[in-house]
Amino acid sequence: MGNSSEAQYDKYLEDGKRFIGRTKELTTLERWFNHPEAPLTIFSITGMGGIGKSSLLSEMLSVSRDRGATAIWMDGRSCGATPSVFMDYLSSTLGLETMDSEGYPRPLSLLRDTSIEKRLVLAVDNYEELALLESWFMEVFVSKLPLRGILVILASRPELASTWRTHPRLHQRFIQMRLQHFTVDEITEYITVAGFLNQGMAGTITRMTDGHPLGLALAVEAADQRRNLPQSEWAELSHMISARLLLELTNSRLHPMVEVLTLIETANQELLSSVLDMTVTQEDYHMLRQMSFIRSGPDGLGLHDMARVHLLRDFRQREPHRLQTLRIKIAKLLKPLHEHAGAYARRQIARKMLLLCQESMLQYRKYADVSRDSLFSPLETMRKEDLPALHSLLQQWCEYSVEPWQAVAYGPFLDELVHRYPEGIVLMRDKLGETIAMFITVLVHRGSSELLLKYFPNEMHECFTLQELENDPDQSDTHFALLAAARDDVPGYTREELVGYMALDRLSLLGDGARAMLVATNPHLKLFLQSIGFQMRRTRTRVCDRFEDRADILDLDLRSGQFGEWVMSLFAPKSTEDRIQLETTEVDVIWTEQDVRKMLGNLRSPGELHEYADRVRGVKDGIQLQLYVMDLLEGRVHGLSPQDQMLLYAAYWTHAGNPTAAAQTCSMSRATFYRHLRTALTRLARIL
Repeated sequence: MGNSSEAQYDKYLEDGKRFIGRTKELTTLERWFNHPEAPLTIFSITGMGGIGKSSLLSEMLSVSRDRGATAIWMDGRSCGATPSVFMDYLSSTLGLETMDSEGYPRPLSLLRDTSIEKRLVLAVDNYEELALLESWFMEVFVSKLPLRGILVILASRPELASTWRTHPRLHQRFIQMRLQHFTVDEITEYITVAGFLNQGMAGTITRMTDGHPLGLALAVEAADQRRNLPQSEWAELSHMISARLLLELTNSRLHPMVEVLTLIETANQELLSSVLDMTVTQEDYHMLRQMSFIRSGPDGLGLHDMARVHLLRDFRQREPHRLQTLRIKIAKLLKPLHEHAGAYARRQIARKMLLLCQESMLQYRKYADVSRDSLFSPLETMRKEDLPALHSLLQQWCEYSVEPWQAVAYGPFLDELVHRYPEGIVLMRDKLGETIAMFITVLVHRGSSELLLKYFPNEMHECFTLQELENDPDQSDTHFALLAAARDDVPGYTREELVGYMALDRLSLLGDGARAMLVATNPHLKLFLQSIGFQMRRTRTRVCDRFEDRADILDLDLRSGQFGEWVMSLFAPKSTEDRIQLETTEVDVIWTEQDVRKMLGNLRSPGELHEYADRVRGVKDGIQLQLYVMDLLEGRVHGLSPQDQMLLYAAYWTHAGNPTAAAQTCSMSRATFYRHLRTALTRLARIL
């Protein structure tokens, strides 16, 4: 870190955070600016969570502006799932950047007017969220950009599809930047810049953080604040970031603001003040901006994804009732803002509202279970080398989802979809990178409908008119869901949990005012979708039926402005207390602590719970008993204290069979954990 080129990039970002390292990547940017022809170029910045993608993106934009270029930042989570929505967002962003210039009354004209002298840098963070648009983005948007004066920077966790590297026109313009952990020299430089750590402490942090940028920043921040944290909390911070550590590093005055950011992707000073019914001062807001696990963006402040997972889990276990109350309060504040906002702002608010209500979609876990936190990376678009694994998943899905004569079409369809519209396939990987689940949705327009009609003519004619099938791609607003397939042998996860994780991700596509439609035969799927607002109607014929299950059409149409009403309805689903009327005045069965232990030991197996169902009045089978107990443990039905909920949830759900991990989650020794757990079991026995 000692040469002049590296020193050039050792500077503060606008929010007061020091930017260090990434010399190779920034030198590549400088080379583009020094190139006499400024050729159209695409940078792909990839790496794990917390590795510094967003920080590098921000620094690149800062350097670009210093070099006289127009530089804009876009968030893939807000770009929309259709070409028209993406273009509206781009136009709005360009308009804000050029609002002081009378030369660009039409912002998109800036794309045509680039040159060697007038350069444009277009950066998209969280690019993986544009999975459904990738083919259009590559073949239509990027391919039509001028060949001089434009740099496109795409930041994402997974590497971009191999088609970028093999594209006949773009592969020579494509540059990959895979971010790695900081080197020892970069760690030393980062610590040296802090200027206050003694040599022993600096050495400890260097050894413990493994060069993970977010972990390094948190460790230095802890030392800076002289927090009395044991070094075990710092060990391998890239894997051990905890809610307790994050809250310890936060001034207690800022805790309520961090809680709001835990529930909403981004919030500015005004929104934070409205939610908290207090004035968030400029000083408070600035202190938040400077924290290592909080990021700044055009729409306000947001938590780092890894920090959000830990803090949300902690909040849910400590105070589930206040958590839900705060969610509803935020949604009520956002609803009128959504209704009166312009197109771009409406899409931003819609996404926030949808994320707020996701945990209300907890009924009918027999098909999709969204009750468990997941540390999986965001869904990825498929790569060609994934095709064999996808065929294996598809074969398993066909065995339990369709009749043999119906299954024949799916294999060839998958092959052709991969070739023509690969962005319609998103998948999940485990920690080893193996494919464990996939979800297929197709944006319906005249091009894709040709493919769908070829393989699924009955479903298409049941769902769509000929006019809808002939829509122009830029005007398409309907997603046709074909299937969600997941393995049933993933350690620690059920198939229903994997499907639930994917379903929530795909529902976010509707935040832009779109429609989702599908043909369903699975009765549990129908119940799940109807519980979150899908409308069901019978098919005109019986050709789509599966075995004894009748096929029905389900759709959720949010194109006509009722998005806010739909979201608010999800906060008040029919509760378990309504479904199960417990007559507490008549107690026919006495539950012992041992009975409750045995029952909870089978909590993940509704079939095994069946023998206990008749012991709870109003419960008919093991599935209903599982729903009722989970509602008790997660606070949707009153009765258990927050601590009892936390203990039982950790012992019999999150870390079933692993008391050591359960005790650590509850921040207790094993002895203390067992003592409190026994009390919680006794209290649950009284409730039952």
